[in-house]
Amino acid sequence: MEQKLTVANKVAYGMSDFGNNLVFVAATNYLMFYYPDVASISLAATGILFLVVRIFDAFAGPIFGILVDKTQTRFGKVRPWFLWMAVPYAVSAVLLFSIAFFPVNARLPLAYATYAIFTIYFAGLGTAINAILPSLSGDANERASANMFRNVLGQFGGLISGLAILPLVSLFGGLNSPKGFTIAMGIFAVILVMAEVFTFTNVRENVTPAQEKPVPLHDSIKALLPNGPWWTIIITNIIIFIGVVVKNSSTVYFFKYVLHNEGMSAIANLLSALAMIVGAITIPVLIRHFQMRTVVIGNLGVAIVGQGVLYVAAQQATMGVALLGVAVSAFGLGAAQSLMFVMTAETVDYGEWRFGVRAQGLLTSVSAIGASIGAGLAGVINSDILAHFHFVPNMTQTASGIMGINVCFVYGPAIIDAICIISIMFYGLDKLSAKMHADLQAKRQDELNEGVMNS
Repeated sequence: MEQKLTVANKVAYGMSDFGNNLVFVAATNYLMFYYPDVASISLAATGILFLVVRIFDAFAGPIFGILVDKTQTRFGKVRPWFLWMAVPYAVSAVLLFSIAFFPVNARLPLAYATYAIFTIYFAGLGTAINAILPSLSGDANERASANMFRNVLGQFGGLISGLAILPLVSLFGGLNSPKGFTIAMGIFAVILVMAEVFTFTNVRENVTPAQEKPVPLHDSIKALLPNGPWWTIIITNIIIFIGVVVKNSSTVYFFKYVLHNEGMSAIANLLSALAMIVGAITIPVLIRHFQMRTVVIGNLGVAIVGQGVLYVAAQQATMGVALLGVAVSAFGLGAAQSLMFVMTAETVDYGEWRFGVRAQGLLTSVSAIGASIGAGLAGVINSDILAHFHFVPNMTQTASGIMGINVCFVYGPAIIDAICIISIMFYGLDKLSAKMHADLQAKRQDELNEGVMNS
C-alpha cells in the first residue's frame, strides 16, 4: 500500500541522516588532521589506511543489504536497523578518536581496527537510510520530497559538526589534545543515538508488495547484474565521492596555506553546508519540470562554475571570491548528490518491474559502495598528491606545496564533476518512469485485491 507522506514522516527520515552526518562529517573532515597531528601517524600511512579500510567497508555494505532483504519483523524489514545500529555506531565513533591515548607504536594498528569497526557500522546505518526510501512511498515526487528532508537535515548535521567540533575540541583540551577530540565525539555520539531512535519511532514502510518476504540471494543478484540504470548510479557515485572527499579533506589546508586564514575554513564549511541545503531544496520542484538526468547534469555544470570561481580566488588570494566559489560549487553538488538517492530508489522499482524482484537492501547498499570506494580512493589520492608536491604540514609552503593544495581543492574537483556529467548521461530510466510506476501501482492493487478475496 502507498500513501502520501506527512511532514512528521519526512522529518523522521531526515533525522536519520542528521545523526549519521554529525559523526561521519567529523570523521571525514578531521581524521586527516587527527591522525598526523594528534596521533603522530604519517600522511603516507594515513592514506593507505583510508584505502584499505574503505575497500573492506565496500564488502560490509552488501552484506548488510542482504541481511535487510532477509529481515522480517513486526516493525518491518528496514526500520529495526535504525535501532540495531545506533549504539554500536556511536561507540565506534568515540573509539575512532581515542587512539592517541595509547603508546605511539600501538596507534597505527588501533587506527586500522577502530576505523574498520566505524566503517562497518556506518555501512549498516547507511544501508538502512538508503534502503527505506523506496518503501516510504511509491511516488517519485514523494520520495524526492522525503529525500529533500533527509538532505537538508543531513547537511544540517554536517554543518553542526563542522562548526562545533573544533570549538568543542578547544574547550575540552585543545586541537593537539587527545581528550578534546574524544569528548567532542562523545557528545556527537549521544545525539546520534537520540536521532536514530526518533527515526525508528516515527517512520513507516508504506510500500509493501505481496512478495515482501525474504529475497533469496540469487534473486537479488538477478535484479542487480542486468540493471543498467543501477550501474550508471554506482559508477557515478564512485567518481563523485572521489572529488567530494579530496576537496573536503583539503579545505583547512586551502584556507590556511593559500589564503592564510585558517579560521575561515569553518566559515567556508558553514557556507558549503548552507548552499548544499538550498541546492537540495530545489530538487522536488525541478524534477516536476525536467528529467532527473537533466537536473543532475545542470547542477554539476553549476559546480564546475563554482570551481572556476575558486580558481580566480586562488590566483588572487581573495577571501570573498573564495567563499563565493565555495557556495556556488556546493549548491550545484548538493542538488546533484541529493537527486542521486532518488534515482537509486528508481532503480529498485526498475528491478521489480523489469525482473520481478524487489531487492531494495542489496541494490541500495551496493550502490552505496560507490561512496565508500570513492572515499577510500580519495584518501590515497589526496595524500599522494600532497606528497608529490612536497606538502609538509605545519610549515610555510613552497610554490609546489601550494600547487598540490590547489590540485586537491580547485582543479581536481572540477575535472571530477565533468567526468560525472559524462557518466550520468548513460542513465536512461527517465523515459520509462511513468509507465514503470503505473504498472507497479496496478500490480500492487491487484495483489491487494487478491489478498482481500483470499482472506
